[in-house]
Order: sequence, then C-alpha cells, then structure tokens
Amino acid sequence: MMHSKEYESASRRSSSRIFIASVVLLAIAVLMLTVSIVENRRSLPFFRDRNAFSLESGSSVTYAAAGSGLAAATTEHIQLFSSRGKCVAEEEVSLAEPACAGSALLGVYYDVGQPGFRALYPDGTVRKTDTPGPVYFADVNETGLITVLLEKSGYKGSVMVYDTDLSPLFRWDAGSGYPVAARTSPDDRLCVSTAAARGSDLHFFRIDREEEQALFSIPGEVVLDLDFLADGTLAAVTEEQLLLVRADGTLAASRPFEGLHLDAWVLEGSFAAVSTVTGLEGGSAVLTTLDSGGHILGSRTTDRDVLSLSGAGDRLLVLYAGEESTLYSSDLEEDISYQPGEGMTRVFLSADGRAIFAGDPGAVQINFDS
Repeated sequence: MMHSKEYESASRRSSSRIFIASVVLLAIAVLMLTVSIVENRRSLPFFRDRNAFSLESGSSVTYAAAGSGLAAATTEHIQLFSSRGKCVAEEEVSLAEPACAGSALLGVYYDVGQPGFRALYPDGTVRKTDTPGPVYFADVNETGLITVLLEKSGYKGSVMVYDTDLSPLFRWDAGSGYPVAARTSPDDRLCVSTAAARGSDLHFFRIDREEEQALFSIPGEVVLDLDFLADGTLAAVTEEQLLLVRADGTLAASRPFEGLHLDAWVLEGSFAAVSTVTGLEGGSAVLTTLDSGGHILGSRTTDRDVLSLSGAGDRLLVLYAGEESTLYSSDLEEDISYQPGEGMTRVFLSADGRAIFAGDPGAVQINFDS
C-alpha cells in the first residue's frame, strides 16, 4: 500500500516556493520508482462503495454467497442480504448447527442433522418444507434449484432436488456408497459423489429422468467437493488431485498435487483454483489456476496462509491470514490488495466486482470496480 504525506513550508517567504517545488519533484520521482517496483499491482486503501451487513444475535455464524448479496445464519436468526448490504428477509430460528447456501434468487437455511429447511427470498417471503430425513448438505445453483443430501433409513443416504418454490423435482436413494456432496448445473444436470471403502464414485443424472446417465470411479480416494464450471465440465477435488470430468462421465484431465496437501479450493466459474501446502500444519502455499481442460493458467508460491478463495469471471480473490487479501487475474497476475480488517475468514467475489469479507465480527462489502 502506498502512503502520502502533506508538506507545509516553514515560512511564507517567496523563496519557499522553490523548496515546495523541489519536494513535489522528489515526491513524483519516488512515486514513479514505487510504481516501477510494484508494476501492475494496485493498492486500494479506501473504497467509496463499502457496505456493512448488520447481523442479528446468535452464535456459530455461517455465510454463503447469494448472487452479489449474502446469506447468513446463526443459532437464533437467518437473514438474506441484497447486493447493497440491506437485509431483505429474515426469521427468528433455533438452530443447533446452522448452515446455509444461496444464489441471487434465494437463500436456503438448515440445521445440520435435523429434518426440513427454510428459504428466504429477495421479496421478503419466507418458506419452509419438511424432508423425509435429516439434512446434512444443501446447495443452490444460479437458476435457483436446491440440491439436498438427507439421511434415510435402509439406504446410505438420499439426494433430492427442489425447485425455487420448494417443489420436489428429483430423488435418488444411494445404496452402494454414502453421498458426500451433490450439485446441480444450470442446464439441470446433477452430479453426486459417494464414498465407500473402495473409494469414490461420481454419479451423473438429469433431474428430468430417473436413470443414471454416467458413472466415474476414483479408486482409493474420497471426493471432498465438486462443482460445475461455466462450460459444463465437472471439477472435483480429492486429497491427492484435481479432476475434470466431462458430461458423459469421461476424464478430461487430472492434476495431482504431487505430495502437497490440499488447503483451499474454488470450483466454479470459468476456471478452477486450488491452494496446496507443503505440510499438514501449513508451510509454503502454492496457488494454481486451471481451465476446464486441465491446462495451468497460472501458478505462484507464497509464504502466507490462505484462508479462503473465491472466483468470478476471469478473477480470483484470495484472503490470506494476517488481514491481507489480493485480487488476481485468472493467470495469477496481481491486481489489487486490500486489508479487510481483523477476524475475516471468508471471501465471496461476484462478477460485478463486488467482494464480501465475512467472519465472526460480521461482514463488509467493497467494490473493486468502483
């Protein structure tokens, strides 16, 4: 971050103008030298467009992106915020382990291990629905489809997809592996990862059909998370590698972590990004971005701990430990640095340049493009 100082002349004599002119020339020279050192990196110490999110009472706060806004849940309240930081819907609740997911169309809220979930909408509407078993995972895609993983007696688990109005559209009961994660693409494709003693399977469905469309197996590994990239390719991470799988269930590419440990990831938008570290307790981190074909767009090593990643468009926002964040291009060229303040642990970047920093102290939004 660059700083400036104000200089005043010691006297009002006419000769002070020469002194002031010399100082100005010196300041310009220093500024040009600094710019040459940092090259294309910009530093933003002040944002005109900064919105704070006013959270209600409760503990165990959790957040999810909701378009350019935010979904937030505590043990006592659930809230949905607009892109300007205004609370547009809320409800008092009693949740032992609050969790949420969101999109621009709605926020979804549930108590992990309990049946049922709630939805909040930008017009202030609140809806609730029962489920045939306890909920332990939920996701909302950009078209408002809600994917839920449930416990179900007699099965390893159950997957349900709901419309934006909470009407059930699809259901699949898992018999050979435990569902770990599930997400639905904007074109109504569903992928469910299941885990068993022999490894993981990726099950591909269409929500308008009952039969499974494709299956991709990963022996000896557990899929930790998955999501669809913008071109429809599925990106999935295990502890050992990043996998890119086509819609027909065939492998497009894989990138092993080569002995490094997966630390953070983002698997949505036009590219995937992962942070890997040299040791289980941290160490040097390697940031890597890849396109849907598995080609490396950028890679850089840092000695800072990565807390959170978020991608949108062709940019990646990284939150580091120590109250520092950096916005990169997809090839990991540095663009902007920003200090969000103490206690922030999550970042959410949207395509319009808005970024939300969230943590125990609350949440604040800035606009990198303002």
